Amino acid sequence: MIKLSQLLKINVIESYEVLTGKTNLDRLVSSVSVLETPEFEKYVIENSLILTTLYPIKEDVALFNKLLDILDKKNSSGIIVKIHRYVESIPKEIIEKASLLNFPIITIDYDANLSTVFNSILSEIQGSEYNRNNLTPFYTNILNSISDNPSTEALVESAKDIADLEVLIFNPVSKKLHCSNEVIRSYYEKYSHPTNTLVKDKDLLLYVTNIEYGNEIIYRIALLTTEEKRYLLYNYAEIYKMLAIFVFQKKREIFMRQNQFLLGFVSNITSNYNTNEELMEVSQFYNWDVKFPLFLMLFSIKGEHNPQQSVYCIQSLIIELLEIPHKTLRYIVMDDLILFIVNTTYESNILETIELLYARLEIDIPNTKIKLAYSNPIDQAHEIPKVFAILSKTVTNANRKNIDLSIFNENHVRLISLLKSLNYEELHDFSISIIGRLLDYEKKTNLPLMNTIYKYIQCRFSIKKTADALYIHTNSLKYRLSVIEKLGYRINNIKSHFFDFYLALYVQINLLEDISDK
Repeated sequence: MIKLSQLLKINVIESYEVLTGKTNLDRLVSSVSVLETPEFEKYVIENSLILTTLYPIKEDVALFNKLLDILDKKNSSGIIVKIHRYVESIPKEIIEKASLLNFPIITIDYDANLSTVFNSILSEIQGSEYNRNNLTPFYTNILNSISDNPSTEALVESAKDIADLEVLIFNPVSKKLHCSNEVIRSYYEKYSHPTNTLVKDKDLLLYVTNIEYGNEIIYRIALLTTEEKRYLLYNYAEIYKMLAIFVFQKKREIFMRQNQFLLGFVSNITSNYNTNEELMEVSQFYNWDVKFPLFLMLFSIKGEHNPQQSVYCIQSLIIELLEIPHKTLRYIVMDDLILFIVNTTYESNILETIELLYARLEIDIPNTKIKLAYSNPIDQAHEIPKVFAILSKTVTNANRKNIDLSIFNENHVRLISLLKSLNYEELHDFSISIIGRLLDYEKKTNLPLMNTIYKYIQCRFSIKKTADALYIHTNSLKYRLSVIEKLGYRINNIKSHFFDFYLALYVQINLLEDISDK
């Protein structure tokens, strides 16, 4: 806001005459309006300065009296009348009434351009708002604050100190939304994707736009104010956009440092943090609340997906299913692999959680192939690199060999490593003693019986799931199973004691092939 007397002193109007209210020129001017309609009661705004030619009134003194009453009631700053256009002078009765009300009436000459006067006054009002709000200290204080705590939540909190302005920031990847109050949330939900950037709803204005960084939409921002305070949108919109980009850059910088530290640690590149105490101490720099035991979950996601969204999806599910705080887990991104290090307890049912997590991911990240290797609880920090090496090698080999298993436990991996250390001939003899007839028949007919029964066991003996996994008709599957039965393998019996049969298949299909490649 600015005082009427200040506007007059800085020559916003070159030539004018104050007819009335000379002792009341310190009235506040919050906005300026051009009034050229007889229905002026609908358009007069509180604390506004009125510009007019009095075209709707002309010589109608009664109507002028009515206008004066409304301006006084609305606490208008004053009225500036362009004379010698439609009126030659202000009627004596009006001057007397305005003098009694101590209401400012100012006249300007015919040569004055109302549009120019309007723009000049508006600029001064906006300029005074910049000074009143003291934007430079505001910007500096917020910048210092989010440098220490780079978050859109902290950024939105700053708007609570700005009168008549509400701010909302939405992250389209994490789906997190922070707002200065619930009013702007309701308006944003109503107009989250408007046709135009600026939406008018009664006397409120909502500004909604994307914030882009490197051709990527990183945030969506909304600002809400009243019609008469619309200049606040232009004052603050660009500032909040720049600050949001700064938050994004700082968060990415912190993540890159954290990712580099964790990658070096789990890859055993650095041995500076061999003890639990050393790891817990350095983790404080990354706001990571480390408690032992820990366990590792290593994900491989193949197919079209947004890597950042996938990370947020996995992170949210882990927090939900394990009911743990955000600070108790951290992740590392390594090309197609994502490693999560998570606080856990021995009482946690990790296997059940893993299976539920995997089932949810298949829904939430569709059209992808996900493999998940997870560890047992880890009590000592120096064990983490060893376990990570086992899990990453397993997932890499599973992808390279197109192994159909989707979930691997550290124990499974250790068992496979143990089997690989056995004598090749013994492994071969063990496998042939159980599935030799299948192997011979397959070589003669090229009918993939081994993979069929292997997949049948993996799909828990479900005809439909197995046929879908093999991309064949159920009748084709039933035919293959009938051939397997004719070769002497009783499917019903396999269900009750299939571990040795499955192990023989696994050894033949994956393990021996892997050994022979070497």
